[in-house]
Amino acid sequence: MAGEAWYALFRETRSFTPGAVWLDFDRDIRAELTERGFSPEDCRRRDETFGTFTEKTAWAYFRQHQDRVSLYPNAERYRKARAQRGRCWYCGRVLNLTTVGQDDSAELEHQTPRHRRLPVCTLDRNKVTSCRGCNNPAGDGKGNRDLEEYRAHLLARRFPERMHLFFFGEWLAVVDSGAWTREGLERVARQTFGHPHRALAFPAALLAEFSLPLGGPT
Repeated sequence: MAGEAWYALFRETRSFTPGAVWLDFDRDIRAELTERGFSPEDCRRRDETFGTFTEKTAWAYFRQHQDRVSLYPNAERYRKARAQRGRCWYCGRVLNLTTVGQDDSAELEHQTPRHRRLPVCTLDRNKVTSCRGCNNPAGDGKGNRDLEEYRAHLLARRFPERMHLFFFGEWLAVVDSGAWTREGLERVARQTFGHPHRALAFPAALLAEFSLPLGGPT
């Protein structure tokens, strides 16, 4: 789409984490930067050394100037991280909300990627907070896959003998539904999430650690 390009973003916005981001400046970010009094220089599209950025060169430029990074406590990734008990929606690792670009850094993640321009992309339920390791397109990261494509990718790469893969956020949704006693949650963990034909993208110990609803035993 015209206007879209790779940028090195230094100012966190409500829906963009600092780093290399693919966006249309006028449509996606100009209004908020202007509202908060920031310069377009906080969102660079090119550099004298690199020219027009690719994803790789945008990350390189960003890492060379990390002293300019400014985080924003009202960003959606903070709210989502709190709802996820401070853990990655996919792998369950503890998120670091104060760093950028590290494996455990927290990033706002669209389960149906923004670039697909579908109505679901902008819905709140489409957004989760993941670690950089799971969001990174390199290796086994999700990148531009949607949720089910990522699930199939991990199954094929890591668990070819299994039929289904569960993510931590799916287990947390069961826990937070409030519909289960502790005994019921333990039964669901054994019979559904622990079924031999299924695999976990997160440590099995988290099934026990998150065995109670937020309100305690019922």
